[in-house]
Amino acid sequence: MNPTYKSALQLHQQIPVVDAHNDLAGELLLRHRHGETNVIQNLYLSNWKEAGFQLIISSIYIENNVFYPSADMTWINGWQTGSLVWEQGFQNALEQIQVIKEEIHELSDQLCLVTSHKELEEVKNRKRIGILLYMEGLDCIGSDLSKIHKLYELGVRGASLTWSRPNLLATGCCTATRFEDIPGSITELGLQAIQELEQHHMFLDISHLNNEGWQQLQDYYKNKSFSNHQTDSFAKRIPYVATHSNSYSVHANYRNLTDYQIQCLAAQGGIMGFNACKYIVGSNDPNQYPDAMCEHIEHAVSIAGAEHVGLGFDLCDSYTRGKYQTYAVEPEDCLENHKKALLLTARLLERGMSEQTVLQILGLNWLQYLEALLH
Repeated sequence: MNPTYKSALQLHQQIPVVDAHNDLAGELLLRHRHGETNVIQNLYLSNWKEAGFQLIISSIYIENNVFYPSADMTWINGWQTGSLVWEQGFQNALEQIQVIKEEIHELSDQLCLVTSHKELEEVKNRKRIGILLYMEGLDCIGSDLSKIHKLYELGVRGASLTWSRPNLLATGCCTATRFEDIPGSITELGLQAIQELEQHHMFLDISHLNNEGWQQLQDYYKNKSFSNHQTDSFAKRIPYVATHSNSYSVHANYRNLTDYQIQCLAAQGGIMGFNACKYIVGSNDPNQYPDAMCEHIEHAVSIAGAEHVGLGFDLCDSYTRGKYQTYAVEPEDCLENHKKALLLTARLLERGMSEQTVLQILGLNWLQYLEALLH
């Protein structure tokens, strides 16, 4: 075994490793609809264990067409005509929550749903692998803010206002394969939604928020003084996070954060989760993936400080294979699976990153944040 890889393996076993963004709940629903069962056990569990992943933050991601009243619609057309059916999205969210809870229950000796300090302690003590739910977009609530409380009751502990599309709360940035700065602000309803999230002690994710909305969010927070110490920040306002975003300075993509945005995120106590999508990393050469990923992480550490950087891989290839029931898909992930994260860690060590910084990125930062968030 390569000595650096051995060191990486030891670090992954030393602390609970955290992936702050995986579209797991949506993938489970798609695969169950195709007749598959035991998806976590068959596709994920062994890789999580081998690489020491102890907490997976699963998004509840709802695809565009779920909201369509007819098959020939597009999101923009439906948005402009006011014909999108928000309730269909909410029902889809409920189905995703139900199916992931069913799979967790079937493996209750190895998995738990993380909703409080109690379950987080099990994760930290390596008793069970935890799965924490959050909404990748609140499109599905429409204009009904009371549905945030319903989602909280069902175990959801965070949300972004929108995915890469406009809704009644905010406007999303462009998708990863496009390069366009999309205008649009957070609505008054969106600001009220942020307050609802705060009242429920749910985190706010900005990874898909457009630049204009992000600046508005900064203005919303400007009267609050934040500390770099997370416990102080939580006493004043829950710090927002970016669960799966990289550095715009390393690769110019509107899904990535500028240096100024990274600095602001860090100043108010947030965490930036590193994304492993090749479009967001900015590399189409598998031979260059390790170094390209390292460049993003190293730059974020230089801007934000080691205590504000983590992992949020957003691995999508398994989701796509499940959706279309085929392995013949164009790979979009720089990592084949969670076990391959060991290669990334080894490369960070080879490039000179300290073991303590690596441990912070692997999981300590997210665990500290969640410990302050969860009741």
